[in-house]
Amino acid sequence: MDEYEFFEEDDEEIACEDTEKLKEIYRLAIRLLKLLENLKSVELKESTSLMLIRELVGDDRVLLGLASKMLQDISLGYNGENYVG
Repeated sequence: MDEYEFFEEDDEEIACEDTEKLKEIYRLAIRLLKLLENLKSVELKESTSLMLIRELVGDDRVLLGLASKMLQDISLGYNGENYVG
């Protein structure tokens, strides 16, 4: 086995692990959104949504810019934007 074959196997293993992680993140996100929808207080929904955005974005300037762009698009009524770079 040469050096490159070893790296290819590692990439496949990492991709598989990432896929499993993404599935779990998606499952948890859907559960969180359902819980959020069930809140009766509009103020609690708003503050919880903002807390989630802040937690996700953290100090990452790229994510902050993306979140700002998405919120701007939503407020202006743009649909179907593709945010994948």
